[in-house]
Amino acid sequence: MFSHRLPSLALALWALAALPAAFVQAPALDYPIAADKVLLLDLEKAGERLVAVGERGVVLYSDDQGQGWHSLRTPVTRTLTAVAFATGQEGAAVGHGGALLHTGDGGLHWQAVEADTGGESLLGVTAMGGKRMVAWGAFGLYLESDDGGASWQRRMILGEDFDRHIAQILNAQGQWLLVGESGTLARSLDQGQTWEAMESPYQGSFFGALQTRDGTLLAYGMRGNLWRSVDQGQSWNKIETATTLAINGSLQQDNGRILALGNGGIVLASDDDGATFRAINGSTKANLAQGVQLSNGQTLAVGDRGVTSLARLVIAKGAKS
Repeated sequence: MFSHRLPSLALALWALAALPAAFVQAPALDYPIAADKVLLLDLEKAGERLVAVGERGVVLYSDDQGQGWHSLRTPVTRTLTAVAFATGQEGAAVGHGGALLHTGDGGLHWQAVEADTGGESLLGVTAMGGKRMVAWGAFGLYLESDDGGASWQRRMILGEDFDRHIAQILNAQGQWLLVGESGTLARSLDQGQTWEAMESPYQGSFFGALQTRDGTLLAYGMRGNLWRSVDQGQSWNKIETATTLAINGSLQQDNGRILALGNGGIVLASDDDGATFRAINGSTKANLAQGVQLSNGQTLAVGDRGVTSLARLVIAKGAKS
């Protein structure tokens, strides 16, 4: 099963937690993995630490704003597609073959978690507030956790016949939004207890979604498709992107700029809450999966060439590229 983060690529391819941080050391890897020579599909913050996940169960972490990276052994060898943290210490990583991992020390140590996945691939995980987390994946697979990812319960959503791959779920100002394969759009108004399908403007696959600070929803995916809603998903407008490359991830920077990241190193920028986007030319040709802005203002992305700095692409708001 392929990852929604980089669809074209993937087809080709508790004891220590309570100790003071100074005494916690990550397990040694048999061989180090260079941060620029590994397929990475997600990157998240655990407090001030950066944690990235990718192929063969690889976890990389950095405690110096991405200047140096350390690779970790995990209990799985399947590709990890996503990582999320409910707190600065407690989080989960998910992946192919139903792989589920839990950490209680900010990503330094990981334990395998059993759950009813049927061996289907998990494509995403996110924190929904407190210790609530949700994970999702292929053929409608949907899991919930109330303890920061230490245990998971499978639930059926959108009926017995729902079998579309779920690409992302996000908490959009109290409304949970789901996007996925074949133009799937759904929402929950009761924090995931019940779900209802929404009319979709698009029959191709969505690979992700973002809610901006102003409440605007963006959904994106195959062949450069990007859609915008200013009414909580009741109606959508297609946004011109001038690309047919897949858009895989997105983020909003501290200055309000929205970046959409995709295959072929494409980076699209918007300074008007997603109403228009333009390409920012960069030197990287890496297929980009996801990005994050650091406390020092730098923006990093991950993809098929590991960790990539987008420093050259983050120009001043309103300046010409």
